[in-house]
Amino acid sequence: MQTEKLLSKLKADINRELQIFFEDKTREIGRDHKPGEILEMVELLKDFILRSGKRIRPILFCCGYFAAGGKDRKKILKASISIELIHSYLLIHDDIIDRDDFRHGSVSMHNKYRERYRKALGKDAGNHFGISMAIIAGDLASSFGHKVLADSKFSGDVRSRAILEMNKIISNTIVGEAMDVVLAAKDKYEKPDIIDMQIYKTAKYTIEGPLRLGAILAGADQKYLKSLSAYSIPLGIAYQIQDDVMGVFGDEKTIGKPVGSDLKEGKKTLLILKAYERGNIKQVKYMNTVIGKKDASRGEIEKARDIIRETGSLDFQKKRSMG
Repeated sequence: MQTEKLLSKLKADINRELQIFFEDKTREIGRDHKPGEILEMVELLKDFILRSGKRIRPILFCCGYFAAGGKDRKKILKASISIELIHSYLLIHDDIIDRDDFRHGSVSMHNKYRERYRKALGKDAGNHFGISMAIIAGDLASSFGHKVLADSKFSGDVRSRAILEMNKIISNTIVGEAMDVVLAAKDKYEKPDIIDMQIYKTAKYTIEGPLRLGAILAGADQKYLKSLSAYSIPLGIAYQIQDDVMGVFGDEKTIGKPVGSDLKEGKKTLLILKAYERGNIKQVKYMNTVIGKKDASRGEIEKARDIIRETGSLDFQKKRSMG
């Protein structure tokens, strides 16, 4: 219970730092007389980031710092929002790649722009405009994240190490994203393909990277960082397994996306792979008709869920994520 309170307090403090950051940015844009399009973009980014989000990465960023002996709470809180801004940049681009119209219980960035300008521009031009502006908004969030870390009040040496680590995190995530896109295009895939993608797109990005960033800012040496990595990668894979389960069995309020969105998108996950491996001919045939079907009905989604349960894949993944 005490841990929950501490994490809740960290999340509240991080949200406050994000709020302060965007208020400062809005004033800066007004002072510098930048075009109105940029002010609109900053406002949309603020809404996108602050409307919800678990803040897992900045929380782990702070935890990595404190665990490595860091003492300056104020400095690490200000620095921690850098990873949330980078996260938003990656999410915005990921939503475009996955053609996701919803994020955090509301519309995704490209859909937000599309809705605002479709009437004036028309359907096709509005769609392209939405994607174009969302890409730019993601790039802007990336530049904000890098600047926050570069401007942090830590010593030059540890700050430089942290900047290099941040670039490494982004590079690893890009590798994972490329793996995910290629995997989605394959008819056949195997467990090692998914594990490799999970390591780069989730474990290194969501768990290992933030913990290492915080520890670096506390002055941690390479031996300590290696121990963090050894702990983080299995935890990151377990986290992704749970996320995949939620993507199929979670409700819209919990996951912030329509029910069964992962099935409609045809995501290649261990949960789906195991259902295929254990399913009979009839079950596999039905799964093939639903998975990747963008307009699958609620009834079709529920039947696919039943097959995943019946094959034992759901129980298998739950046990696997627990160690």
